[in-house]
Amino acid sequence: MKKKNEKKLDSEDELLKDNEDHISSLGISRFRADLEKGLTSEQVSTRVEQGLVNVTKTGSKKTIPKIIFQNIFTVFNFVTFIIATWLISVGAYKDLFFMVIVTANIIIGIIQEIRAKLMIDKLSLISAPTTKVIRDGKTIEISVKDIVLDDIILLTPGKQISVDASVKDGVVEVNESLLTGESDSIVKKKGAMLLSGSYVVSGTCKAKVEKVGKDSYIEKLASQAKVYKKPKSDLLRSLNIIIRVILIFIVPVTYLMFNIQFDSATADITVLDAYKEAVVRTSTSVIGMIPSGLFLTTSITLAVGVIKLAKRNTLVQELYCIEMLARVDMLCLDKTGTITDGSMSVKGAREFNNTTDLSVRQIISMMQNSLNDDNMTSRALLEEFGKSKKLKATHVIPFSSSRKQSIASYDKHGTFFLGAPEFILKTQNKTVTDEINKQAKRGYRVLLLAHDKKVIKNDKDVEKLKPTALAMILIEDTIREDAIETIQYFKNSGVGVKVISGDNPLTVSMVAKRAGIENADKYISLDKVSDERIKEIADQYTVFGRVSPEQKKVLVKALKEKGKTVAMTGDGVNDILALKEADCSIAMASGSEAARNVSHLVLLDSNFSSMPKVVQEGRRVINNIERVATLFLTKTIFTIALSLIIIYANFFMSTKLAYPIELKQMNVIEFLAIGIPAFILALEYNNNRIKGSFFMNVMKNALPGALVIIFNFVMLFLLQDSLGIGTKTLSTMSLVVTTFAFLVVLKRICTPFNLLRRLLFGAMTLGFLACITFAPIRDFLELVSLDVPQLLLVALLVVLTNTLIDFLIKLPSMLSSFIREKLRFKKIKIVLVEKDKTSKGKN
Repeated sequence: MKKKNEKKLDSEDELLKDNEDHISSLGISRFRADLEKGLTSEQVSTRVEQGLVNVTKTGSKKTIPKIIFQNIFTVFNFVTFIIATWLISVGAYKDLFFMVIVTANIIIGIIQEIRAKLMIDKLSLISAPTTKVIRDGKTIEISVKDIVLDDIILLTPGKQISVDASVKDGVVEVNESLLTGESDSIVKKKGAMLLSGSYVVSGTCKAKVEKVGKDSYIEKLASQAKVYKKPKSDLLRSLNIIIRVILIFIVPVTYLMFNIQFDSATADITVLDAYKEAVVRTSTSVIGMIPSGLFLTTSITLAVGVIKLAKRNTLVQELYCIEMLARVDMLCLDKTGTITDGSMSVKGAREFNNTTDLSVRQIISMMQNSLNDDNMTSRALLEEFGKSKKLKATHVIPFSSSRKQSIASYDKHGTFFLGAPEFILKTQNKTVTDEINKQAKRGYRVLLLAHDKKVIKNDKDVEKLKPTALAMILIEDTIREDAIETIQYFKNSGVGVKVISGDNPLTVSMVAKRAGIENADKYISLDKVSDERIKEIADQYTVFGRVSPEQKKVLVKALKEKGKTVAMTGDGVNDILALKEADCSIAMASGSEAARNVSHLVLLDSNFSSMPKVVQEGRRVINNIERVATLFLTKTIFTIALSLIIIYANFFMSTKLAYPIELKQMNVIEFLAIGIPAFILALEYNNNRIKGSFFMNVMKNALPGALVIIFNFVMLFLLQDSLGIGTKTLSTMSLVVTTFAFLVVLKRICTPFNLLRRLLFGAMTLGFLACITFAPIRDFLELVSLDVPQLLLVALLVVLTNTLIDFLIKLPSMLSSFIREKLRFKKIKIVLVEKDKTSKGKN
């Protein structure tokens, strides 16, 4: 059955008819390009003038104007602009300092994001898709955006088809899963249509370009605006929750707070002054709710992460995939190009029973010429055996990851097979099998050369053949020099490693063992293993061999269902389905173009040893955002709660409470205890493994500080009349106890202290002391002197703050331990009662 997300493509006849109708609608003459010469330079120029070039709107990359617009016109900036306008209207210019912070935030955010964009654009040019075309009788490689209508293009395995074209010579197998969701390969022969968005699995062909740019098939699929799948971001989801919750409160709280502040204004001031006072204090409440710095810090930290990764030759195609990197606890590797460096060499050949009149060398060289495969194995064979044009094949079936063999048939010589032994031999030969296993245990990849006397004319004829073994070819992979160190890093970081390969599992196991992969001796072949069984055993084995592209996807999905956050690395067309399924996909630039296009990250140097640095950067970003978010949300939570308390007291308790802290005083907290520390701490090194939900972690860390600040305000309100605390005195006391509480929260975030954190905490503390002692600043902030009882109350609240925050942090674990103990005693009591009943029954 088809899955719901699968699309049904038109039939071949319908596609060809649609193409003819399209050609007629263009109203232009077509060029009949020779397959050997292609278009001339003049013809290409004509097509460019006509606009028939393969240029499309990417729609997925931000322009600089869009970056500027999105950084300025955010929801929270819109609110702050309204508040600023409101304050200007009443002449409260001293309270506009928060706009300096907002403006700085906007400018820094724009600069960092533009830097990241320019870096990505630069790297994108390096990894930009290209294609080979024939022009003026020469084969040249050009960018896909320079392809024109009627070009003759050459397609090889791993190439993503970027235009609609018709096959003119050769045979290819293509995968249309990016268009349809179906993973089965489709054979395309002369006359067949090739659709943009599909990719070549095997074979080679020459094709004529029929549609380019916006007319191509993939451009007409609205759902295919991007060919890679966005990672699911817990960070983005959490930030959206925060935005929604705050927006729910802002409008009603603003309305109610303004009315309360205006009504509670003292009788001895004018209505205009009361209005101004109400505007200032309401603005303080609203600005306090907005954690705008959190969103700036997040965007800056992510942008800096992108820039750092770019400097390490890693192209980030989706910003929030950095978060998924931080959460990865299972890494799935394809052996070739990751553990090994991708290079292969033939180490020998052993004949079994060659009954043909051709030598093994002649057979393989003939097959190389006929098949024209282009992969690491075929290159190793070509280097050892060369190409022979002695005979022309009557029918060929090129290698594919699902078939795991190449087949070529010759008149008078029969049909030859080259590939995985278990996929070629239909009946087991003990001598052959034992020798193959012996060499596999030594870590060699073993290719079987087999033969059947019958000649085939089509693919279906293969099923009737019973090939016999002629020889085996031993191929050796070269293990990367840094593979052992890289694998050890993942082990030390708590990241599991699984090797998923199309090769013999015994061979892969030996290679994995040499690379230092833990439990490499736990291996299994997935040949003919059902999807249901794969899901059961996904976490029981480390090495999976003889894995088809579809099974790779099933494995990744199964690991995700078992609670793992999975990263997949790959470089070939056989990895594409698994790359799309993974939480975070990483492609090697040296691999297939199609694999690069569906991946979140591309290692431009194709160096597996870059992976630890990539993961470290992900962890740094998310750990630091989570850490500094505690500061911002502590402010947001206490401001919302304080506003609700004031509203409740005024409406339901007939107690006239004014907002206790002024906007310019709130800026001191925002600047010294939140903004500067957050900016510095967000860029620190941090390689701790991420655990739990971002939102829950932040709330758990922010709530204790916010609750203690609320407790302090409640105490000030309760003792306000008895200690003769006036409006200005209340503001002064509120600023001192609240800033100190934030410094306690900052101290906990900075723990354990290093030199940078020690200097940061010391500087912020000294800055706060300067604000409350230096006369010009005190006057600007409108702080007043406190009498002895008021000073004693502030001192008491300051001392209690650290103790209370400590208690609230430990409270959940204390409650958890208490409940566990209660349950344990209850179980013991039940057991004792049961024993007592049993002993009484015996008596």
